[in-house]
Amino acid sequence: MTPSRLTGPEQIELRNLLAAAFTRPRFRELLLGRLDQRFDDFVGAEVGYRDALLQIVQDANAGLWWRDLLTAARQALPSDPGLLAFAQRFELAPQVGLGGGALELKIRQSNSIFDLATWLARLGEIEGQVCRVEVSLPDGLGTGTGFLVGPDVVLTNYHVVKAVIDGDVPPASVALRFDYRYLADGVTPAPGTVHRLAEEWKVDHSPFSRHDVEVPPSGEPSADELDYAVLRLAARAGEEPVGGPTDDGEWTPRGWLKIPATDHDFTKVRALYIVQHADGKPLQVAIDSEAVLGLNNAGTRVRYTTNTEPGSSGSPCFGPDWQWVAVHHAGDPRYPAFGVAEYNQGIPVSALRTAAAFGP
Repeated sequence: MTPSRLTGPEQIELRNLLAAAFTRPRFRELLLGRLDQRFDDFVGAEVGYRDALLQIVQDANAGLWWRDLLTAARQALPSDPGLLAFAQRFELAPQVGLGGGALELKIRQSNSIFDLATWLARLGEIEGQVCRVEVSLPDGLGTGTGFLVGPDVVLTNYHVVKAVIDGDVPPASVALRFDYRYLADGVTPAPGTVHRLAEEWKVDHSPFSRHDVEVPPSGEPSADELDYAVLRLAARAGEEPVGGPTDDGEWTPRGWLKIPATDHDFTKVRALYIVQHADGKPLQVAIDSEAVLGLNNAGTRVRYTTNTEPGSSGSPCFGPDWQWVAVHHAGDPRYPAFGVAEYNQGIPVSALRTAAAFGP
């Protein structure tokens, strides 16, 4: 659970991170535009910037709004590795599951060319591009994961939104929830930033294959059985600042994942990371430096051992340097009946490249 207050050394650390990330004018805009606080209400103009920052951090700590300050700073600069690493310690950023030296070792085992700071900076960018896909069904809420592949376009699995595509539930039942995280108590989820589908929301889709659920499979999924759905949003979420629209200056937009120009070699690079809303929870990152088990003969599925849960369907999968390589879509079909799972499975980006929604 997130502590109520920062310790003295943690306050100094946060002050130093803010000083490195923001100039005095831009921090003024951060306070006013995102937190409705005036810089000059805390300190006089004669106070030096670092001393002023420390005073503001101390006031935020005493008033129990330091989490809001940290979240606002991260939303303004999502790719800042120092702010991301600090926020992860308090469950205010996606959890990687490994910390400190263990994470660095895992990245090195993947033969990544990135150092840890660059690796974290790229994760910070991706974090704002991934959303929880929510579908209000007659028997409850169904969830999956999706991610932006254009300024107003989200990619997820076909099976996540099948009921909507089939007309069994209305498009208004779908919510794409970005910035989904825990509140200060470490238990209650924040509302996040919700986007809805456009009136003309169906861009493209491809069904899953019956072979995906056969034990053992009697054949291989074909090139037109890729289990994806491309959904158009009513607003251009990828061009908005992380955390939602603001009027407080120039802030980093979410952006979106772009399909790579070249195919990923799963036989040579076995590391695979998944950014996901596992079990519908706030964003998590699963990493495995020896994950990939292999491609099927048709090149329409890749199997791996990186951990997932229900709710992970539609998550983007990455290689060790954060190149987008696949879309997670399913686990071992033997698991529900036999309690045994030897692999998880995704759709390679190379298979998606020829699809209508991703073609030239």
